[in-house]
Amino acid sequence: MLSTTTKRPTVEDVARKANVSVATVSRVLANVDPRRFSAETAERVRKAAREMNYQPSELGRSLRTATARAAALLVPDTTNEFCADVASSLEGALQRNGLSMMLCNTAEDPAKQDAYLEQIESRGISAIVLQGVVESPALLRMSAGGTPMVFVSRRPPDPVKGDFVGVDNRGAGADVADHFLSKGYEDCAAIHGSLRYAASRERLIGFSERLGQHGVSLVAERRIQSQLTPEAGHRHARALLSGKSPPRAIFCGNDSIAYGVYRAAIDMGLRVPNDLAIFGFDDNRLNRWLAPWLSTVHVPVSDFGEAVAGLLKEQSLGGKREPRTVLLPHSLAIRESA
Repeated sequence: MLSTTTKRPTVEDVARKANVSVATVSRVLANVDPRRFSAETAERVRKAAREMNYQPSELGRSLRTATARAAALLVPDTTNEFCADVASSLEGALQRNGLSMMLCNTAEDPAKQDAYLEQIESRGISAIVLQGVVESPALLRMSAGGTPMVFVSRRPPDPVKGDFVGVDNRGAGADVADHFLSKGYEDCAAIHGSLRYAASRERLIGFSERLGQHGVSLVAERRIQSQLTPEAGHRHARALLSGKSPPRAIFCGNDSIAYGVYRAAIDMGLRVPNDLAIFGFDDNRLNRWLAPWLSTVHVPVSDFGEAVAGLLKEQSLGGKREPRTVLLPHSLAIRESA
């Protein structure tokens, strides 16, 4: 006996017929963020849906409605204290503006970042916030399509343009150099993050340039690129401190590296700061309990959320404008280690 059951058309079928993405079909039929597609595209989708007698499922419609008033935060490492504090600050600010937040851990992997971005696009998420962004195909495509985005801590890679919230990393690096010089620490080293990324690069440039202005050279052997972890800081510090002429002071790319440097110094019988001065970056909340001795660049992480939410609100008003940069004020927290 032949079946008379006809296969019900799916959203994928409509997308193929209209030659658009599944996300665009969902937005057109749910009337979500109509600024992101042209009138011609909308009509092509609706015509395809009529011709195929496509009816969105109630479940799909309810899920889209539930997630449309949400923002996604993509972070490089959910175990990093600074990332966690940014997430907490942003979540509170978004809630005050009627948005929920979805947290995604990219591990600085372009493929993982793209996988999340494509999921976000298909769900009709209202906005995207990227902390520790890396270059990836979906990022380039979605930014060119007008998806509301704000970049945090790390500026977007070329040719992506977008609003940015961070601190003056170059100025902060120069401030650390000034402090070292005021203490007479001229034999310096820096254990920094990847120079592929602007934040790490700017911190190192500010630090080394200010030393150079005072006739102090930061030689290549004393500029160590590192992962932003205590383990990496410990490994690189042991190598530096085991040499014939160990540095008198080390500027660390973040507090996590500084923890590892401190442990290496203690393991090797060195006194901090008598034998080795250590300076971190971020002043994350764990310092109050676990490292009250650490001198570091204080970044006002609790202010990030409101700054990001404010930029997203501006973008939601529509209209063309140049990307905005919001630099939050940093300060030096001078404690026992330097």
